Amino acid sequence: MKQPRLKTQGFINFHRKSIFRLMVVGLICYLYFFPNPWKLSSTTVRIAEFAGALLIFAGILGRVLATISIGGHKDRKIMQTELYSICRNPLYFASFLMAIGVGLLSGRLDFTVLIMIAYLAIFYPMMLNEAKYLRDHFDDFAEYEARVPLFFPKLQLWNERQRIDISFRLVKRTLLDGSLTLLVIPLMILIKKLV
Repeated sequence: MKQPRLKTQGFINFHRKSIFRLMVVGLICYLYFFPNPWKLSSTTVRIAEFAGALLIFAGILGRVLATISIGGHKDRKIMQTELYSICRNPLYFASFLMAIGVGLLSGRLDFTVLIMIAYLAIFYPMMLNEAKYLRDHFDDFAEYEARVPLFFPKLQLWNERQRIDISFRLVKRTLLDGSLTLLVIPLMILIKKLV
């Protein structure tokens, strides 16, 4: 019997949802129980909150566009166009933007830095595990891997197709998943009132 793809990619990939939930609980506890070591002016906090909201929306849009780009080809072929032409992990990069946005919404630089470190501590090993899996299963991945950066986009590599097949089910699921991040906005307001 063949093992599920995520199980073959290692512990962190297989248990990513549980690890992510634990990370979220830990970050909320940090935000609630640890005082802000770097006080910012109210104007700076408002600018950070606005930038955070923009990054969350940019991340949602990026996740949807990456899902549209991959269509129904995930695990069947290496996509090398649209967002996948400038970054091998555009879904993770878009989620990283959302994570930074959540940090900025808190109005706390320490929390923003902590959330970025926590995100990369979980998702960077996942990206490496996925790259190993793709290298082992797709002959054209080595050339793609050598040319396209793992995480941070290289915009000058942009390449697009004339037509795209869209998996509406995947786009809908990605949009709904990403939109759940919008719940952070009222959560941050509530935490700020409680702290």
